[in-house]
Formats: sequence, C-alpha cells, structure tokens
Amino acid sequence: MSFHPKKGFKLVTIVSFIIVVSIVLTMLISIHSSYSVSRQSLVDNYLSGNYDRAMDLSSATGDLLVRIQNSVNSMASIWQRNETMDPALLNDLYATHHEYFESISIVRKDHTLIEIAPSNKKALQVGTNVDSLIVRSVMKLREPVITDPFIGKTGNLLILVTSPLFDKNNNYYGYIGGTIYLHNSNILQLILQQKYESNGSYIFAVDAKGNVIFHPDATMIGKNIASNDAVWKVIAGLNGSIEYTDNNGKQFYAGYAYNMSSGWGIVSQTPADIVNEPLNNLLESSILQSLPLLFITLAAGWILTYLVVRPLHMLAEYSNRMLKEWSMDDMPPIRSATYEIKLLYSSLRMTARQMQKYIRKLHTETALDGLTGLANRRNFDATLEAWCLEEEPFSMIMLDIDHFKLVNDTYGHPMGDQVIQFLAATMRNVSREGDLCFRYGGEELGILLRGANKERAYRVAERLRHIVSNTPSPSGERITISLGIIGFPEQGTMPEELIAKADEALYTSKREGRNRTTVYAERVLAAD
Repeated sequence: MSFHPKKGFKLVTIVSFIIVVSIVLTMLISIHSSYSVSRQSLVDNYLSGNYDRAMDLSSATGDLLVRIQNSVNSMASIWQRNETMDPALLNDLYATHHEYFESISIVRKDHTLIEIAPSNKKALQVGTNVDSLIVRSVMKLREPVITDPFIGKTGNLLILVTSPLFDKNNNYYGYIGGTIYLHNSNILQLILQQKYESNGSYIFAVDAKGNVIFHPDATMIGKNIASNDAVWKVIAGLNGSIEYTDNNGKQFYAGYAYNMSSGWGIVSQTPADIVNEPLNNLLESSILQSLPLLFITLAAGWILTYLVVRPLHMLAEYSNRMLKEWSMDDMPPIRSATYEIKLLYSSLRMTARQMQKYIRKLHTETALDGLTGLANRRNFDATLEAWCLEEEPFSMIMLDIDHFKLVNDTYGHPMGDQVIQFLAATMRNVSREGDLCFRYGGEELGILLRGANKERAYRVAERLRHIVSNTPSPSGERITISLGIIGFPEQGTMPEELIAKADEALYTSKREGRNRTTVYAERVLAAD
C-alpha cells in the first residue's frame, strides 16, 4: 500500500482495498451462514430421530410389561383353582416363561417363601422369610404390581412383577411373582439394546423415580439420575427432545418418551460432537470451492480499478456502507460496457440479497425472549394488535408464578431463571400450533389462543396449572401459578383493554388464594 504525504492514498489503492475486504467478508459470512444452517439441520435430524426411537421403544416396552403382567395374572388364576400349585407345574410355568423371569415364587402373607422355580435355585429355599419393604408394600396393595428396582435377598438388583392370591372365600393368601434381574440378560435388554454405528448413541430406561432400569453401562443400573435434564422431563410425564449437558459436562441430543401404563421413561441420546466431523468436512469443502472464485474476483477487481475508477468507486462506496452500516438500500445504477464491471455488479447484488436474508433471520431471532425462547414483549404487542385488527375470536391467558420472590431469595436468581424456563417449556407442551406463548415481563407469562373461546382457554389453563403444581421444578420444589383469562371480542376489542382485564383476572386469582384460574367477570375457582 503506497502512501503519499501530500496527496494521500491513491484512489486505486483505496478502492482495491475496499473490494478485497468486501469480497473476503462476504465469503466468510456466506460460509458461516451455510455452516450454521447445516449444523441446525443435523441437530434437528438427531433430535427428531432420537425422539421417534424413544417413542417406539416406550410403546414396545409398555406392551411387553402388559404381556408379562398378564402372564403372572394367569399363574395366579391357576393357583386359585386348587389354592395350591404343584412344584412340577410351577417349574413347567417357569420353563414356559423363562425368557421373562429369572425365577417365579409364591410368597404367603406372613412373608414366607412357599414355592420357587426353578427348583434348583440355590440362593433361596422354600420356607425362607423374604420380608422387606418392597414385599410389605406388595402385600399391602393386594393388586398386580410392577415394583421399583430393589436389592433382593440374593443381593441382586431386580424388579418384581406380582399378582395377588385369594382363596375361594376371597381371603388374601399372598402373591405369586416373577423376578427380572436387571444386571443379567433379560427380555427388556432384548428390546432396548439397540445396535448403532460407532457414533456413541445409546438408549437407557428409568422408572418413575428416576432410577436406571436399563443402561448399556451396567454400572449405571440402579442409580438415580432424576437431576438429568432429559430424565426429569420424562418422569414428569412429558414427551419430546432436548439438547442438554450432563453432569460430566458432555453434551447430548436426546429424545425422551413417557410410558403411562408403567410410569417408566425411555431416553435415546446421541453425543453432540457427532456433528463435528460432517461440519468440518462441509467447512473445508466450502472454503476450497470458494477460493477459486475469490482469487478470480480479486484479480478482476485489481484490474478494474485501473480501468474504470468511477464505477468501482461507486461499488466500493456501497460495499463499504453495506458492511459498516448494514444498509440494505438498492444499489446505485452502474452503466458500463465493461464485462468485468457488469459481473462484479451482479455478484455484489447477489451478495447483498444473501445478506438481506441473513439480516431478516437476525430480525426474526430478536422477536424471542432470550431466557425462555418464548415470544418477547415486542412480539406479543405486535401479534395482539394484529389479531385485534383481524377481528378473529381468540382468548388470552395471563399467568404469574406464586411467591416467585421466595424462589429467588431461597435458591438464587440463576435457579429462578431455571424455574421460569421450566414453566415456559410446560406452556409449550400444552399449547397448540398457531398459539403464541409469550413472556410479558419478569415471572409474568401468557398464551394467546387463536380461535379459542373462554371455555377452551379455561381447560388449557387448568391443565397447565395442574401439570405445574404436580411436577417438581428445577429447584426440587413444586411451584404454583395463578392465571387470568379474557376473550376477544366479547370482553374488549383494544389491546390495552384486553391486557388490563386479563391482569385484573390474574390478580383476582392472587387475591383469592393463588394457584387458581379466574375468567374475567366470572369467579371461577381452580380445582385442587
């Protein structure tokens, strides 16, 4: 770069420098955009695939448990015919169902083991007292039970599938049960053990308390991992997918599914670093493909600066303005018979369009609340005003976390943020496509329900309230919410009026004891 103290920089040098900077930055922006879009596509594919796999295995596991329970119920019916069971018959039943059970036993109500199959079972003998908390709970329930994992008399971690035994006078005798050893090869493993390529993906199952029932790493079986982000969602009865970091700092793309019949949850997850290799290949390929065009364009730019100063000066000014001010106004008309200038003009115009798309994407992202991912206040105000102008009926739910200051004071503001995120995720799960979940400010959030009357809005609000109050929040404590509902157009036609009335209904819920839903102008108490 030449410098003349009296004359300053040469115009050719200045224009050439701007062109070089513009082209390089444009290439970097294009490559970065392509990289970001491709990464998100890969992440979405893994999240979707793991969710589908978790749902399929949850259904298969539920069906299997129903079959296992039905098998035990059938054995109980056989016992009840004669109020006893021949050891040989019990061994035959075990032989028929050995793919399900490690053993089958009959336990009297005084906790005494009466029969066990296979008969060569050395760890337990007939007449042994098998009293334990699990056995007592089964006796107390007197109904078919699939227990949580526990350590049995043999020292093995197992689950017990039982059916009660009643004599002909309907007096309770005890139970017949089959054991499934979780550390041994069993039927659950045959269903849940998936063969993956060497990408680190795996599946695990947990019970209703977050205890691991199945895991490829046998040392994990029996451990409680309820604090895992995917696990606490699935034991709360939710289905979905999540990108999260475990306690060891490793990031995963996970799908999770809850099985209602058993209360168990299935999680299928893939290490997040699986996307690095294809993305690095894409980045390398993009750079290699861009370099020839970059070099050609740079060479043309240097030549053109000597041939035509004025057109290049105009292009450089626009490029400089576009990069420094992110200005997206139309390019100035360039009239030139030179082929290279026309080509550069077309390339820069195409670049400007690509940057316009990129900026529009950024504008879209600014419509979301940074903490919750819900629509922010600006987005909510614009949507509410538009819906009012369209005159299509809708309802609005405003809600607030009860005693939220106590959460912040007790656990700190970072935990308070997690509680708000937990509530936002639950709101998404109860809303429909087309509804708008938003954060109004602080711990006050809401839902706009397109085409919904107040009755449907009330049902949605009550469902949300019950899920929140019955699900442990990230702090480990259950929170409650108060909600207010208004309907458009019967209760107002202007945005300010609707917001004021929704707030009035919300604070009516607060005044009347919290943890309830109030429809504006109607006093509706939430069910316990």
